[in-house]
This record gives sequence, structure tokens and C-alpha cells, in this order.
Amino acid sequence: QQVALAILKKLGLRADAVANGVEALKALETIPYDLVLMDVQMPEMDGIEATRQIRNLQSPDHQIPIIAMTAHAMQGDRERCLDAGMNDYVSKPVSPQALAEALDKWLPKKKGELTKGERGEDILPGTTHLAGTIFDRVGMNDRLMNDENLARTVIRCFLEDIPQQIQVLKNFLNDGNTSGVELQAHTIKGASANVGGEVLRAVAYEMEKAAKAEDLPAVRNRVGELETQFNLLQETMIKGYPER
Repeated sequence: QQVALAILKKLGLRADAVANGVEALKALETIPYDLVLMDVQMPEMDGIEATRQIRNLQSPDHQIPIIAMTAHAMQGDRERCLDAGMNDYVSKPVSPQALAEALDKWLPKKKGELTKGERGEDILPGTTHLAGTIFDRVGMNDRLMNDENLARTVIRCFLEDIPQQIQVLKNFLNDGNTSGVELQAHTIKGASANVGGEVLRAVAYEMEKAAKAEDLPAVRNRVGELETQFNLLQETMIKGYPER
């Protein structure tokens, strides 16, 4: 959310973030938004169900443009998004260029037309996933448009949050909660991708796929590897961005 909000701010747009589909529907009831960026996998109500409810003809916002934000690696995601009524699709980790192009296409022109500079033509596209890279600093900086203060904030929040997310993953494993395990692995994967933690992202992705296949023993077998890779990423990030 921090990365997406920062990109939108740099593009001269105002945005609000919510935690799940239920909150998205409530926000649309109170504020006249021009467009919705919809994550697909969320707790309580996912983006697919939220989109279906928005597209209900009884909804006053049933024609609002909705752009999906989800990991492109999960097969069938794009089709599910479009079938639910979303207008377009941006894969995570989101690059400024891809997001700017989607916004330029779908925002009402009278309110949201982007100039060439705002469209991000001077912004490098995000790098692709680099297998074996503990910390893709260049890719992260591309996504954050080389804003070092923002990078420090995002890294600090990431390093504080991931240990808690891993503990929640363990709790779901102990409870045998397959859907909870899958969602937590997805969350860790997405956060890791945004900050350029490529090896951690890859481990979390394998855990997510195993949970989707209801193979919890396979997920459990990789928890130690997940923690090890987080520790390595943390060490690398702290060296690259020492405390001031």
C-alpha cells in the first residue's frame, strides 16, 4: 500500500487505502472516487467478490473503472478479474510506468488526464524478478522512483512487519487452516516483491502454491528456509540503508 500510494502521489493523484473488500465498499458509499485499484487476495472479502458487488446494477458506483492489482504468476488471475467485471489488470510488484499507463487509460480525462511528465516517461520500468538475488535494490528504487526517504520508511515497516506475518503463518499451520496459510504466504510474497527481496519472494511463492494444493506438510518444511531468507534479507537491507 505504501508503494502504491507513493506512486500515485508522485503522479499528482490523491488516494485512500483500505484493508479489504468490505472496507472498499464502505469507502465507495461515502466518497465519490474516480477509480478503484483492487487487490485480488484480501481477508474478509476478496477483490473478486467486492468487484461483483460494485458491478451490481443497484450499486450507484456500478460503472466506476476498476483495475486489478495482483501477482501475474498465478494462472487464471487475469481471466477471473475480467470475468468479475474489472476493466484492466496491473501485475505486482507494480511499476510506476505500468500503473501510470493504466490510470491514463481509465481515469476520467476531465479529472485525471496525465501529462507526459506525470505519465512517467522519465521513470525506469521495474526490473523483472532476479532469481537468486537476496535484495534487488535497483528494482526497489525504480518502484519508489528513487525516493530514498520513502525507501527507508518502506524498509523499516517491512522489517518490523514480516516477523509478525511469519508468526501468523505458523499459527495457521498449527491450526491446519489451509486458506489462512495460503493468504499469509501470498502476503509475504507480495511484500517481498515490492522491496526487492527476490529469494524470500520465491520461497513464499512456493509455499503459497503448496497451500493452494492443500499440501501443508510441504509448507511446513519450508518455514525454516523462509525465516533464514528473511534474516539474510534483513542483514543486506540494514547494510544498504544503515540507521542515520
